[in-house]
Amino acid sequence: MYLGFEKIKGSDTKILDFWKWACSDIVIPSNRDDFALFLVANALELTKMPRIYWENSDLRYRKKKINIKTAAFIEHWKQKRLKRLSFDISPKRGADAATQGSLTYRNRYPEIYIFAVLNQKELKNIDVLALDQWQFYIVRTEALDREHFDTRKIGIRALTKLASPVHHSRIKPILDDIIDYDLGERLVL
Repeated sequence: MYLGFEKIKGSDTKILDFWKWACSDIVIPSNRDDFALFLVANALELTKMPRIYWENSDLRYRKKKINIKTAAFIEHWKQKRLKRLSFDISPKRGADAATQGSLTYRNRYPEIYIFAVLNQKELKNIDVLALDQWQFYIVRTEALDREHFDTRKIGIRALTKLASPVHHSRIKPILDDIIDYDLGERLVL
């Protein structure tokens, strides 16, 4: 893992220069996805270790696999109207991080999805660093499978029927409650 001060060999630049160049616009979808993932990982106190790509989930918290999906009403380019929010929830063929091989069947691997919405609707007021501009929806995969089994994308209206928006500060307590409830249910059986 790099810390930012390391020099790129054969040049006068540092890895921090690359990060500034590649990641400074957090509104664009690819950077927003990574930033929202970081926000959730940070809420769950999972940012001490580097992110593991090629897992069949974005994060693991208390042995639960979690995927983060993001959307925003606006982008940095000119738009005639606000974007319609939708999230890809289609079952995926994952990769096995241990073997680095591809799995042969499609599934929704995570047990929990967290949908992150950058909720600001005016470009001039957007501040991705302001947590009050973000809303998070926490949904168990079993609820997605029950209500939207064959659905490849879910819109914000359908999502709000499954979960209410929560503030960043509530992510960890809510996940802890979900996991504790699941554990208690198994102990009773």
